Amino acid sequence: MGWIDWTLSIITVIIGIALTVVVMLQNSKDSQSVVTGANTFYGSNKSKTLDGKLSKYTVILALVFCLLCVLTTVAIMH
Repeated sequence: MGWIDWTLSIITVIIGIALTVVVMLQNSKDSQSVVTGANTFYGSNKSKTLDGKLSKYTVILALVFCLLCVLTTVAIMH
């Protein structure tokens, strides 16, 4: 394995750990029902709360993680 393979592997591990931490920081969705979730102040301003931001970070980190996994696999196979 060359330096590119090692670099991609290390970055993938770091992103995986960050993704795990962000998911663990989120609140459980069980406490919010479908009826009260959409019509409340919290439901309409969710993107401004900490949970909203963590949800965005989760999606971004998950996409980066998947992309890094593919790139790492391609780099190792060449």
